[in-house]
Amino acid sequence: MNKLLIALIAGTFAATAGAQGTTQSTEKKVEQKLEGPAAKQKQSTVQSVTKEGSMSSGSAAAMAPGAAEAAKTKGTAKALPTKADKRKAVDTTTKTTTETAERMQSQQAGVEAAKATKGHAKALPTKADKQKAVDASTKANASQ
Repeated sequence: MNKLLIALIAGTFAATAGAQGTTQSTEKKVEQKLEGPAAKQKQSTVQSVTKEGSMSSGSAAAMAPGAAEAAKTKGTAKALPTKADKRKAVDTTTKTTTETAERMQSQQAGVEAAKATKGHAKALPTKADKQKAVDASTKANASQ
């Protein structure tokens, strides 16, 4: 049984390896197709069509204004030319962010305080308690 399995695996391997290999005649045929006069003619046709398509699409005309604008701004000074200017800008941004965070924390504290005072239990939570209070009040008023 083991010999049969080994023979089967070896046969499959040999068939697969043989199918993947190419012969020299096949390689020569492929080279002739790529280097023949018909292939060169196709290649020149494709290149000319590609060149015409790229020029007619207007991409060169669309890029020209952008290039002109870039050339104008090339010599201008940067917004933050030195490290000190950059550091100052970062510090102001950080300060603003910190102030905003502090403001948010104080608002959160106010919200928590409001929630704490809002949750007080009612004086008369049930109907029975309310009825007792009304009866006591009515009795007190009747006796006066």
